[in-house]
Amino acid sequence: MADHTFRLTNTPLGTVLVKFYQIEPYSDEAFTKAKAREFLQTTVGSGNAWSLALYQGPIATNPVLPEAIAQLHARCPSCTAVRIEQAAG
Repeated sequence: MADHTFRLTNTPLGTVLVKFYQIEPYSDEAFTKAKAREFLQTTVGSGNAWSLALYQGPIATNPVLPEAIAQLHARCPSCTAVRIEQAAG
């Protein structure tokens, strides 16, 4: 599961969910495993949806709402990866 989850409203992209993950050491494979665990917990038998990502990967290379994400990252400075999703409805 994500270490921290935030909902941003009234952005140029509408409402987005921002999920921060602490993956040490960071690797694409470790991040994929963390997302897969969360996907299974979120969707299987729960009736919840898993939105398509606007961005997922290292925080340092995020191009989506970079200033807002940087401000949120200050609340989780040890987090190394982020997933940004368009919020449903």
